Amino acid sequence: MRTWKTAAFGLIMASFTGCSSSEFLEESPPKAYLEANKHLYKTKVGTYCWKETCVDKVGPLELLKTEKPIEVKANESLSLVIKYKQQPNEKHLVQIQNKHEVDVPLKKSKLKAPSKTGTYCYSYSVWWMDENQKNVSNGDALYAFVLEVK
Repeated sequence: MRTWKTAAFGLIMASFTGCSSSEFLEESPPKAYLEANKHLYKTKVGTYCWKETCVDKVGPLELLKTEKPIEVKANESLSLVIKYKQQPNEKHLVQIQNKHEVDVPLKKSKLKAPSKTGTYCYSYSVWWMDENQKNVSNGDALYAFVLEVK
């Protein structure tokens, strides 16, 4: 529920602050990847506002229903990678397991896999906030991925 609130907040924030698209050339947000074991794994793009378009999608759990989990080791170091010249300047990661949500601290887009075996879903929300105008978003996106700790 909280993840949906995070996504909804992003959309509401974008609608109140407006989107400036002067530096954004692609029609949709850049792809995001999870780096584990020196391999890049794709994430699923969820709700986003990019250029002058806002797209509302289902929540992270629905997005991930048919996705194969990324297998990782307990406590493995992981990185979130967005291949785009301008990196988002606000980021928020939430872990979802058994409908229980926990904020996950990020340090320079790095995180650790959970210590206990199991399947964990994640919602990664990012914003490209304008550095010259307060409360103006140049774009935002929600990315989702699922881990299986072995």
